[in-house]
Amino acid sequence: MNFRAPGRADALASAYVLGTLRNRARTRFERALRTDAVLIDAVQRWEERLLPLAEALPPVAPPARVWTAILARIRADPRTPRASRSAWTSLALWRGLALTALAAVFALAVGLLVTAPERREGTLVAVLAAQDTKPVAVASADRTGRSLTVKLIAPVELAANRTLQLWALPEGGNPRPLGLLPATGVARLTLSGPAEQTLRDVPTLAVSLEPQGGSPTGLPTGPVLFTGPVQRLY
Repeated sequence: MNFRAPGRADALASAYVLGTLRNRARTRFERALRTDAVLIDAVQRWEERLLPLAEALPPVAPPARVWTAILARIRADPRTPRASRSAWTSLALWRGLALTALAAVFALAVGLLVTAPERREGTLVAVLAAQDTKPVAVASADRTGRSLTVKLIAPVELAANRTLQLWALPEGGNPRPLGLLPATGVARLTLSGPAEQTLRDVPTLAVSLEPQGGSPTGLPTGPVLFTGPVQRLY
């Protein structure tokens, strides 16, 4: 993975902090993060950029299973020292937990900021990113609600005769249209039923470039610009 390409470090750092950088790519990034000053600075900038979102929210008590899972992972990690003092004073351990928590808090924050002030029944969130892994939009919905809110993090340049269209990509079958998106700002799309039911078999959302008014065929006709996995925060 080339961390030195122009803009690459910043794009990877944003995906890392948001939690969308996964599997081998995340492992390689974390390995480089231990010694690469450019990556360390990029991650720090993204942490500082997203921290106000978390600070602006009222405290939300996580389910007990979250803490149980964290403790189980710490105890199961062979790199964790046996002595409790050294484990809990380990800078590497705290930094890893802080980054994981920040990504989770950000996902929760965007869901809370663009929907209801309190998360009573759970939230579905998807961070959609371009091929360079830079986040472009955030989609969120209350699991029992019938609307999907999509916020463009950065404006998208579009020709006058083109529009953005959001699609649900089910595990089997064709993409399902969810609605048209503006090039900037926030869109609220009406779902055919409760979000949990409508998106039950949908692991991924995608945005394609379509003619003005949307796809004439009911399926994507233009290039897919952004995609993101659906995260269920319950």
